[in-house]
Amino acid sequence: MKRLLTYALSLLAACMVCSCEKADFGDGDDKKKETQTETPGDDGDGDESVEWLEDDIEHIGYDDENFDTGDTVSVTVFRNNVIKTQVWVVGYIVGAATGAGNNCRYEFGPTFSYDTAILLADDPEADDVGQVVAVSLTNSSEEVRGKLNLRDNPDNKGKRMAVFGIQKDYLDIVGIKSIDAYKFPLE
Repeated sequence: MKRLLTYALSLLAACMVCSCEKADFGDGDDKKKETQTETPGDDGDGDESVEWLEDDIEHIGYDDENFDTGDTVSVTVFRNNVIKTQVWVVGYIVGAATGAGNNCRYEFGPTFSYDTAILLADDPEADDVGQVVAVSLTNSSEEVRGKLNLRDNPDNKGKRMAVFGIQKDYLDIVGIKSIDAYKFPLE
């Protein structure tokens, strides 16, 4: 009897697993678009006169997740795309940050007490965490950290620079944990 019950439950579990479909609960992000599998304008009748409208293209100038090593991107593009290669991120230094004690803190000035990370934005006047990327200085040489951090160099605020690295989550936002190269200041 016990064997029969075990066999029946195993069979029932196998049937349930095989008959299940992946449930789609949505990701709550209405901005994301589904992947287009057809060629733009190709409806199968040979007439390819229909063109993409700019509103149909999610990231103009880029295919989603298709960035080449060495591409130069803005802070906004860096924040809003999955980038799996090393790219140059160009922006203005607008603040400092730290994650000491597992507590992320961000400063936008006028005085700065952190030398462990800088915040870059497209707008030199940005003062919102939703507009920035964090760049770690802790994995950099003492020379780089000493040159870029805002605690020791408050005049760096508002200066434009480029950082070469790979996208990671850093200080609870999108960022670069390790600077592979940088250009500072950019004119």
